Amino acid sequence: MKTVIVTGAAGFIGSNLSKALLVSGYRVVGIDNFDDTYETRFKEEHVKELLLTPNFFLQRIDIRDKKAVSELFLREKPESVVHLAAKADTRAAVSDPYPYVDNNINGSLVVFDAAKDADVKHIVNVSSSSVYGNMPTPWSESTITDMPISPYGATKRAVELFAHSYYHNFGIPITSLRYFNVYGENNRPGMVPYKWAQAILRGEEIEISGKGERKRDYTYVGDTVRGTILALEHPNGIQTFNIGNNKPVSLRELLETFEKVIGVNAKVRERESHKASVEDTFADITKANTELGWKPEVPLEEGIKRLVEWVKTHRP
Repeated sequence: MKTVIVTGAAGFIGSNLSKALLVSGYRVVGIDNFDDTYETRFKEEHVKELLLTPNFFLQRIDIRDKKAVSELFLREKPESVVHLAAKADTRAAVSDPYPYVDNNINGSLVVFDAAKDADVKHIVNVSSSSVYGNMPTPWSESTITDMPISPYGATKRAVELFAHSYYHNFGIPITSLRYFNVYGENNRPGMVPYKWAQAILRGEEIEISGKGERKRDYTYVGDTVRGTILALEHPNGIQTFNIGNNKPVSLRELLETFEKVIGVNAKVRERESHKASVEDTFADITKANTELGWKPEVPLEEGIKRLVEWVKTHRP
């Protein structure tokens, strides 16, 4: 049984990924520090079922703790790593970038170093579409990434560059995945799909920014996880892939989908767009389709139905 370490295993995508890896026959060692970016009880919920699985092992450590991370890697001798742990609030990073630099860059270097010393065969480094900034869409992996517009995006691009240097100097295959606007079960509370689902179900007002014209490439978490596992199983030197839905929709269109799924008209208040919010996101997924055999399968309406049902059950 192959062992894979998943950093950020108690988070939104990490918990979904850990579950899918277990189903696929992996032994999963999860790392998470249960920080208080949002209520830690939500993360405890995410791992409750995982902890009942014989092949899931949770380590409550911080990826910046070099000694603890190094000892864990040397003890577990994982074949591969999926590195998800990061601080991920784009707007908060503008106000206070230092924790993002510390967690996202310094923490990633600790993980890369530990993987090198433990002779890990493949690292999947989870990056973000934020690296593209406001470049013209659609974005392919060759699109310029020199101008991210948020400190969060800058940290993600910096880690991609460090990944290249680790591959060059130590020969560790590293695949960076640029996720696009992931939503679904276990959704992080600060994200638009979660906030809208909960507010509309409660009859509360929602906010829509920029007159609802900005477009996002909303990608269902199950599709994202499937793409991640395919990438994990195809190490090939230093690689980068977009993992997105390839079908951007405007915020107005997203709202119409929520209203159709829930069956009510939402109470809406408009606000100005945040300066760190990109205008549009749009993934060109040709490379992932050609080299990994991956493409998204869950349409937006179906994904929103699944999210709404999950919110009804877990966050009423």
